[in-house]
Amino acid sequence: MMTTWGDALDPDRVLPEHPRPQLVRDSYVTLNGRWEHTFTAASADAVPTSWDGEIVVPFSPEAPLSGVGRTLQPDEALWYRRTVQLPDGFVRDRVLLHFGAVDQDCEVWVDGTRVGEHRGGYLPFTLDVTDALTGDVHEVVVRVRDVTDTSWRSRGKQRLDRGGIWYTPQSGIWQTVWLESVPARWVDRLVLTPHLESGEVEVCVVAGGRGAGEAEVSIGAAGRTVVGADVAVGVPTRLSLGSGVRPWSPEDPFLYDVEVRLGDDRVTSYVGMRSFGTGPDAHGCTRLLLNGEPYLHAGLLDQGYWPDGLYTPPSDEAMVHDIRTAKDLGFTMLRKHIKIEPMRWYHHCDRLGMLVWQDMVNGGRRYHPAVVTAPVVLPVRLDDSRYRVFGREDADGRKEFLEELDTTVALLRSVPSVAAWVPFNEGWGQFDADAVAQRVTALDPSRPVDHASGWYDQGGGDMASRHVYFRRYRLSRADADDPRAAVLSEYGGYSHRVPGHVWGDKEFGYRKIADRSSFERAYLRLQHTQVGPAVEQGLTAFVYTQLADVEDETNGLMTYDRKVLKVDAEAVRESNQRLRQRHDHAAGGSARPLTVVEREITAPVSLTLPDGRLNPDAVGWTRTPLITTDGIGRGRLGKGRNKRWEYWAVTTPTHVVALVLSDIDYAAVHGLWLLDRTTGETIAYDAIGILGGSATLPGTLGAGPARARTNKVQIALDEVDGGTRLRARTERVQVDVVAHRPEGHESLGVVVPWSDRLFQYTVKDVARPATGRIRVDGVASDLPDGESWATLDHGRGRWPYAMHWNWGAGSGRTGGRVIGIQVGGKWTDGTGSVENALVVDGHLSKISEELVWSYDVEDWMAPWRITGGTVDLTFTPFHLKRSVTDLKVFSSRTHQCFGHWSGRVQDDTGTWVEVDGLVGWAEDVRNRW
Repeated sequence: MMTTWGDALDPDRVLPEHPRPQLVRDSYVTLNGRWEHTFTAASADAVPTSWDGEIVVPFSPEAPLSGVGRTLQPDEALWYRRTVQLPDGFVRDRVLLHFGAVDQDCEVWVDGTRVGEHRGGYLPFTLDVTDALTGDVHEVVVRVRDVTDTSWRSRGKQRLDRGGIWYTPQSGIWQTVWLESVPARWVDRLVLTPHLESGEVEVCVVAGGRGAGEAEVSIGAAGRTVVGADVAVGVPTRLSLGSGVRPWSPEDPFLYDVEVRLGDDRVTSYVGMRSFGTGPDAHGCTRLLLNGEPYLHAGLLDQGYWPDGLYTPPSDEAMVHDIRTAKDLGFTMLRKHIKIEPMRWYHHCDRLGMLVWQDMVNGGRRYHPAVVTAPVVLPVRLDDSRYRVFGREDADGRKEFLEELDTTVALLRSVPSVAAWVPFNEGWGQFDADAVAQRVTALDPSRPVDHASGWYDQGGGDMASRHVYFRRYRLSRADADDPRAAVLSEYGGYSHRVPGHVWGDKEFGYRKIADRSSFERAYLRLQHTQVGPAVEQGLTAFVYTQLADVEDETNGLMTYDRKVLKVDAEAVRESNQRLRQRHDHAAGGSARPLTVVEREITAPVSLTLPDGRLNPDAVGWTRTPLITTDGIGRGRLGKGRNKRWEYWAVTTPTHVVALVLSDIDYAAVHGLWLLDRTTGETIAYDAIGILGGSATLPGTLGAGPARARTNKVQIALDEVDGGTRLRARTERVQVDVVAHRPEGHESLGVVVPWSDRLFQYTVKDVARPATGRIRVDGVASDLPDGESWATLDHGRGRWPYAMHWNWGAGSGRTGGRVIGIQVGGKWTDGTGSVENALVVDGHLSKISEELVWSYDVEDWMAPWRITGGTVDLTFTPFHLKRSVTDLKVFSSRTHQCFGHWSGRVQDDTGTWVEVDGLVGWAEDVRNRW
């Protein structure tokens, strides 16, 4: 399997960009490209005299792009060789040979002289090769050993016997090799620490070569110098940026330019002014902070594997593609999982605006399956000082891990985008995690630490970190009350295979979903129904598994070759925006509306597929009923939990009357409710029929009569010329009304897709002129023509068991025009569909926003506010209808207020339409049915 960038690879121009944007000088020569290679026995320590052939560096021999296709075994050595002629004038005083990373241990010769060695497969190292250089053409030889997972060495997710969550091993040179020429005294490292609150940058210039002295430091923005000063080498020095410091964030990834001169050496770098940490929100709940404010880390697990390059991205553009894709989907964070990337990857996160949680690379002996997997389903707790249980019985292994941890922090501490450190994951080689977290904090107090991601929490670090895959996620009371920040650091992992874009025949994921639309809806429902409530209760970060497929794992939002995005980008972006808004509101901010993108359906379509599942082609909205719902209750997957209803409400200057006729499969629920607006008296009749036998409902709206037949309530709904006739009879009340349908009158139809098996089609038809008669205790009241209105709520679908919704509607005249409003919320949130519309003289304007509903649950009669970018409405109640039913399995709690609507709404031309005195209702309903 190849990526687009792998297909276009030029072996003579591989990853030519400067490999270290955080410290750039103008003298460098890349050694990427064609080398010679050979495999020998591990015991061979003399430079070979013959070679097996070509290898393209920096791709490991196991990677297709290397051109080799062979795995380095633990009892073998891999040798590299190439020659290089340095450009004229390149050599100043010293020549440095840099390796981005070599997996796992290596020795290096230059012009026949052994110049150094390095242990560990994930960190860069530099060798001063000046004294070894002879002649004009230079020879570089590298010898590599890699024991992968046969020892306690750090190895990440590599395994010789790969499969499932463990991937193809890779070895050898896998990051850029390059030469650099420096003067006798040079800038070896820059440590740049932003102090946002004081507006200062702490600069420490670490020199190579001998001698003390000062370095000239200049920090600028947009070509203008902000501050310049001489600083003592090796001494952390704070430089003030003055007033008006521009913070770095994912929304505004602004970087200040940095230039340092040390004698004859000049380097450039950059710094981002930001701060990370934890702290209380407005309600005292611990949240992750960015720049002093609660900030939701909306993340993806990012393994950093490529089908053609393994650990090595095939190009700089490929790295950018992954980061941009995550950002375009609305994510703000990538958790770099058990891998350290090339420094250019972090640079792109810095400049594009992507937070990074950096995992340390795991090691240890082979992991006992029960230890590392049982906590997925069982509440196993272990003390991680039991080293043998965690595969950490080797003191040398623990020592090497800590050394590599120290070096990783030193390498990345000046990277603006790195927001958190993650020392251990799921018990893989874990030991003394609390002490390790304290060690990391001592090295870098500016970032929070997730000391034990997933399980085996030792109570340390700054986060209570959980992985949840095979069960429904809810924020536990313990995590909500924990003084640390609550994070869901892995979850989801839904698998969807895209034919033609899979790595092999095997499929690994935590839930397998065959078709794309079901996969997308399952993902969106997970985000809305599980992550969303947890965010409101205190969850401050989430990490969905994962960005892209990896080998057997087909649980990415992208395929392994990065050629197919498995989800609709706009839908996922809306989902993440919604979660961020829920987080910000829960943390003390204002609620905000959310624009959604909806599809208008203009031709008839069936709501269901033959097997009873949702038809993806039906998802959208209509301005006239076009959805056929005859398939509800049919098909292999269509049985049970189906709901069909007709709700009509008629408002007049003297009365409000509502009729309910419904069938919810296991029961039929009917009702008549009447309010006498002059006296405030209400009359209610409710009837429940077993198994729906008392109800007759057409499969599709308008396809036939609807009837409710019980001893207490009889209802008849019939389509007649020019409208719908509504008749009802109870002991005290009789209704005979026609809801007229004027020529060209439009109504809102919406399909709400919770999943492929849970969905709803609703028609909300407002501002229907009503005529006829209502009789109460024998006294007749004729409906005043032009002042009486009927509203329909028609529904067909398969609902979740528990649901919470808002609904509001109103009809009347303003400024000589007939106006109807229809607004709703909560039950549609997270689905990509909303049920909001304005109707003016029969023309419907769709409102594609999740609106903000503000009302007082302690005082339902206080004014309600419904707002958005195109909606500014106030609803003032004059009557509260409260009803509570609790039959345990079946329950309902309704607060429905009747009153007047005022304000303004924008139509589809962008014109604001005034609304004044429309009669209607607004409600808050919680149902289990």
